[in-house]
Amino acid sequence: MPEVQEQVKVKSKKKGKKAGIIVLCCLVALAVISALFIHITTLPKYDTDENMIPVGGMVISDSVEYKDASGDGIRNNAVIRIMQMVWRFCAGGDASKHAVQTPPDDVFKVKDIAYVDDGNIFHQLDVYYPESTAADAQLPVIIDIHGGGWMYGDKDLNEYYCLELAHRGYTVFNISYRLVPDVTVNEQLQDCALALQWISQHIAEYPCNPNNIMLTGDSAGGMLSAYSAVLLQSAELREAFDVVDGELNISALVLTSPVAFMKDGGAFSVYTKPLWGKDYDNKASANYMDLDAIVPFAQLPPTYLITSDGDSLAHEQTLRAYDVLTENGVDATLVDYEMLGGKKQPHVFSVLNPFDKAGSTAIDGLTEFYNGVIDE
Repeated sequence: MPEVQEQVKVKSKKKGKKAGIIVLCCLVALAVISALFIHITTLPKYDTDENMIPVGGMVISDSVEYKDASGDGIRNNAVIRIMQMVWRFCAGGDASKHAVQTPPDDVFKVKDIAYVDDGNIFHQLDVYYPESTAADAQLPVIIDIHGGGWMYGDKDLNEYYCLELAHRGYTVFNISYRLVPDVTVNEQLQDCALALQWISQHIAEYPCNPNNIMLTGDSAGGMLSAYSAVLLQSAELREAFDVVDGELNISALVLTSPVAFMKDGGAFSVYTKPLWGKDYDNKASANYMDLDAIVPFAQLPPTYLITSDGDSLAHEQTLRAYDVLTENGVDATLVDYEMLGGKKQPHVFSVLNPFDKAGSTAIDGLTEFYNGVIDE
């Protein structure tokens, strides 16, 4: 009997070892297949290709260098690589949404203006205003910074939203900026500052009232908008972030589901911290990666925040941003939509669906807010 029991133990160990090897092989195979899938789905396309997808690391050119040294060390970060794939598929969903929408046809568009003359398609902006606008008109101005997790999108992502704003009687500037991991968030702030500076220097060429300017952004664009508003006022922070003076006075700020806590943002920080670069802790901007760290450097204008109970990505961040702003003396208004249109509304719903009842209602609210600031 002892010999039989020993043989059983040996056989069990061999079976266990074989099972372990099989499991390990399956895991290795799965990892290889996953890596190959990510590699194939995120292969770059030329910036002249009509099927080009605006995701960081997925745009190439024979004449333009899209990759900046700031992105060294994060391009192969596992989280970044996975998110490239995620954003690549998000692009398809957003294109489907646009395909069934009908934007207003009474808006004049000036497309693809270079605010940095380097051939980089992400250094461009559009200008929109009503076709009926008189040559000498001075319309209130809106400057929009799109979202997309700092890794995805360009001005075309928010074009329909901006056209709807222009349709309501505003001159709208819609800007692009370079994407992670070609650059880091810091370089995106530099791009935004350059775009604002360009607008300041060319605003007289368009039907604009330079005394009424609203800066707005959604999600990651909300963070970039809030930071840009502070940087316009703080020479100290401009030095820390190495950005130019945007040379504008902002009279209103609208933040749609801003993701503005990137270092102390809970589990989300696993994604957001690397966006500042591999060595983000050693940079001058390291202490300013969360909104509460920069708001005291400026006196922000009246600020309007939009979120919704169906916003699983930034609902809590928006509430937190509102608290930070009010604690620092900012005249802030929070609108947290519940069951709008009979259902919970998702992240940045008013930007993605500006023409449906829910989106239109949210836009009604922000324009009423802005018009109230103008009238003061």
